[in-house]
Amino acid sequence: MQYKSKKNLSKILFIAILLSFTLILVGCNWLSFGLLNIFDPQAQIRVNYTDIDLTEGECTIALEIYSLNEVEFIGTGFKYEYYNGTTKISSLSKMVGATFYVAPSILPGTPGPTTTIDLPLYYQEAQDYVTSNPLITEITCTISLIGTDGAGHNITKSVTFDLPALQPGIDFEPPKAYFDVMPGTTGTAPFTVVFDASSSTDDRGIASYSWNFGDGNTGTGVLVSHTYVDSGSYIIILTVTDYYGNKGYDTEVITVGDEAAIGAPIAKIQVTPSATGIAPFTVAFDASGSYVNSGCGSCIITNYSWNFGDGSTGTGIATTHTYVSAGIYITILTVTDSNGKVGYATVVITVTSEEEPTVETITVNANPESNVPGGTSTISAIVTNSDGDFVPNGTTVYFYTNSGVLSADSDNTTNGIATVDLTLDDNMQGGETAKVTAFIGSKTGYVDVKCIDVIITIYADKYSVIPGGISTITAVVTDTVGKPVVDGIIVIFFTTKGDLSLVNNATISGIATTTLTLSTTGDTATVTAKCGSRVSNPIVITCEAP
Repeated sequence: MQYKSKKNLSKILFIAILLSFTLILVGCNWLSFGLLNIFDPQAQIRVNYTDIDLTEGECTIALEIYSLNEVEFIGTGFKYEYYNGTTKISSLSKMVGATFYVAPSILPGTPGPTTTIDLPLYYQEAQDYVTSNPLITEITCTISLIGTDGAGHNITKSVTFDLPALQPGIDFEPPKAYFDVMPGTTGTAPFTVVFDASSSTDDRGIASYSWNFGDGNTGTGVLVSHTYVDSGSYIIILTVTDYYGNKGYDTEVITVGDEAAIGAPIAKIQVTPSATGIAPFTVAFDASGSYVNSGCGSCIITNYSWNFGDGSTGTGIATTHTYVSAGIYITILTVTDSNGKVGYATVVITVTSEEEPTVETITVNANPESNVPGGTSTISAIVTNSDGDFVPNGTTVYFYTNSGVLSADSDNTTNGIATVDLTLDDNMQGGETAKVTAFIGSKTGYVDVKCIDVIITIYADKYSVIPGGISTITAVVTDTVGKPVVDGIIVIFFTTKGDLSLVNNATISGIATTTLTLSTTGDTATVTAKCGSRVSNPIVITCEAP
């Protein structure tokens, strides 16, 4: 009996040791990928996107897929889910069938052969959706891989990314302003006119309509009315603004007088080469299309007078004028017939500054290029134009990443450089990369920030100091095989007592230092250091009487 008890106890002890050893091997996640995975292995799949190609007519995303254990994966399709913030856009979401194979890795815990897939992005559908819903600021897309592994488990693996060209501030196209006047542009005081701007258009929608009635009064809205109580000629200006601050303009002249004013000549303006140009911009104005009113009998137009809107004037049925400065100018033509009646016409001349060279290259750098989980790298985009010079200060550069968190979606250039910070995810694995892309329109550049797993160890040159004494704290940061990390990795120091000379410092040859000062006899300081999400060993430094 005693022999059987000892034998059973030995069995229990053996099983306990086996279970303990198994748990050590597989880690805390032992139910899903640990103990059960030993007896029923499940593929551990990783997926990253490496590039987004927004070339017109193509628009694809490149995925890299690999296994981290000795189990293969057979893909059967992809699920696309689009979101406005956290709200799913059901009309855009879809399933796409596709068969692909991901080979198992040779060794557990090491990446296996990479399967590369270029998927359609259905970018135009998303762009059309944003065009018809102008209040949307950005759209994100989640693509999920669907399939089974070699052991028959159903597996879904997702990757989420922004659609960059749909982020806020990308719309530079101004709206086209236009309005109708009812009952007409000529009447007797008091003259009530209705202005209708519903024919104005914009590719992303119009946010506001603003009116200047030319008599000191203003209004808002797509349909407005206004009463002119005094006779005279009034220049009406409509300003339409889209949701991104772009503006468009239209003008008209309202003539208000007594009955004698009715039957005034009709003024017409034709401009050559166009109403828009780069300063200095010379425009030819032609009023030959003007004509007298049918009710004036045998009268003719006797005078053509021009106000070019920049303080200059002119006369004649045809004339030219040069605008030397950028701006928006309202040119007014006044025609007078032989009966003394007057007609007006206007045209808006838009003059821009000298055309800037276009953006040619965007070079993106990361400092440091390798970082720890939870670590922060500075991302710099250097932007040059087609002349090889830096773009003007204030040029907006937009950023997105496939992993981690950016401090901002955009930044304006200073001396050709725009910067943001990238913080890697705490749970990112060593060897994985976060890809940061910078873009202006169709011009892009990118940089990969590699995640490195580290070990951080600290020690002090003095573990006991007198009041006011200083101890130097040294942090040694290496990768998991003992190689010092690259320069520039930030180490943050913590203490429970005393004063640190540096709360954070960057590594040089894998080492970062600070000093601790203790002032009170009997104080005990516990010092630790953190590198990203990795924490060092604690050390204790005491302050003793001299």
